[in-house]
Amino acid sequence: MKKLVVITNLLPHYQINFFNKLIEINHKLDLTVFADIECNSSLNNYKEELCNFNVINSPMKNRKGIVFRKSIKKKIDDINPDYIVFYGSPREFSLSTLMIYYWLTSRKFNVHGMFHRIGGQTLFSKTYYRFIGLAANKCFTYSRKGAEVLLDLGVKSRKIKIIGTAIDEKKSIYHKSQINEEMLNDFKKENGLLNKKLILQVVRLSRIKKPDMLLKVAIRLQKSHPDIMFVIIGGGELYEEMQDEIQKLGLSDAVLLLGPIYNEEILSYWFSAASVFVMPTCIGLSAHHAFSYSLPVITDDDLLNQASEFEILADGLNCLLYEAGNIKSFEEKILAIIDDPCLQSFLSKNALHTVKYVHSLDDKCQNYLNALFD
Repeated sequence: MKKLVVITNLLPHYQINFFNKLIEINHKLDLTVFADIECNSSLNNYKEELCNFNVINSPMKNRKGIVFRKSIKKKIDDINPDYIVFYGSPREFSLSTLMIYYWLTSRKFNVHGMFHRIGGQTLFSKTYYRFIGLAANKCFTYSRKGAEVLLDLGVKSRKIKIIGTAIDEKKSIYHKSQINEEMLNDFKKENGLLNKKLILQVVRLSRIKKPDMLLKVAIRLQKSHPDIMFVIIGGGELYEEMQDEIQKLGLSDAVLLLGPIYNEEILSYWFSAASVFVMPTCIGLSAHHAFSYSLPVITDDDLLNQASEFEILADGLNCLLYEAGNIKSFEEKILAIIDDPCLQSFLSKNALHTVKYVHSLDDKCQNYLNALFD
């Protein structure tokens, strides 16, 4: 057995699925994950019965944006792992300190992260990434974008391993397969969606995602396309503000704001009823989620503000990209799919193919294991 220790922040569902799949693929891997499993974040989905790997609680304390933890080194030393993988966060002071110690004492470790910053690099992030590139044995990056940043900063190419992004697409595919046409029609009747063309967004409502762009498009389409319904699923700091805006702008018949839904069985009906998935900018794992339900995606072309998951998108193949900040362009892309069933079908088939055969969870796990043991 090879002992692997991974130090991360939280354990959301997609991370739990990833770690479970790792040891399913490699039965000789003894995996221990350090994470803050007691924090009250909505992303924290830790339950002991869900995890087929060892978990050690590692509480994080935040002081003015800088994160600290206690006793990490001792706990790692007690395990004496063959491999160590830190998650790459420039704000994790205690992990950076430990990495410096390991580097000075010639203890090998790897770092897994985006290695690029939404909105562009700062002096702080560049300095951190340069240090990681120098000290780490290998840098596991989610995408080519992160790899390019590391290369530009002088990191040796042999150290850089592109792992990819993924969710457990098989779960979504299964849930969709359980819904037949009669069940879907009943769902639409119950929710007043018959003869409606659904534009879906599932996201935490934060400013970086620019959810207000949807309301601006809804205003433009409300009169000319009364059959279009925008459905926004998600909570967050902008939820009440969005709720007020919908009322103020008279969009109650065009925009349905549902709040957060975490039950995949319920979500599967909304995804199955929709024609297209939209994310104004900074799309994340929701791209994989949409694709696993055969939903094409619309997002913007702002490379500076897109996350690593943007890499799975191919304009005109499984998605449409609109000109960043251009409401008219956003509207045109939505109508292009809504008004053209052939285009919608083409993009849908390729969307599903992308997560089944190109960016699947199995592929991500195999890339990770190959990088670890290479």
